Amino acid sequence: LTTPTRKMVKLGWETYSFGADVFGATAFLLTLVGSARCDFIKFTSVDGTFTDHFGVWRYGQWAFLSNGQQAWLYEGCFPYADSVVIDSKWKAARAFDAIVLIGGLLFFMISAFSACLGKRTYTRPNGIVGVCLLLLSLFSGLTLLILDSNLCKNNVLLGELFQFLFNDQCELSTGANCFISATVFWFAAALCSLSASRSKSEENDEVEGGLTESLIQGEP
Repeated sequence: LTTPTRKMVKLGWETYSFGADVFGATAFLLTLVGSARCDFIKFTSVDGTFTDHFGVWRYGQWAFLSNGQQAWLYEGCFPYADSVVIDSKWKAARAFDAIVLIGGLLFFMISAFSACLGKRTYTRPNGIVGVCLLLLSLFSGLTLLILDSNLCKNNVLLGELFQFLFNDQCELSTGANCFISATVFWFAAALCSLSASRSKSEENDEVEGGLTESLIQGEP
């Protein structure tokens, strides 16, 4: 009895390239959301009744109503005042965030350009793009440096909420989770792009090998 042999399904470079587009677009959207939101980290009061949120670029501002209601009213996201001390790690997190946004926008434009012209008309350099996507994944993860900055360890803005006593340690919130997810998707997009480059190279080698064999067999 002969055992049946299983053939591995080999994906074409177009499939890998499409996967890079999907993962990259998802990562870019997650980065946009995480950057725009003002809840990268959060502080919870000791009694657990109140939570204050802070983002990379903006924070959630509250106003105290003392006209008989004695309550805090959420006013929305506002930029940090000039009086807030932004230390080196916070600045580094902002820089990495900006790099990922710019790089993600360029990747999005290249993907759209490639889709409009067609894969056969224009083939982007998937190898170079894959390396750039790996860097974007690294930079996206490095935005978590903000967890070791003044925003998390010495947040003076918490003093404005004088009615509450907060825990010393900050916690990850929705914005940070968006960046963590984006880091994973950037990495997946990089792997797909590098796989597309390798698959395209193997496909070209097979075509060249077939042509060479045909020429040899056609010789008298």
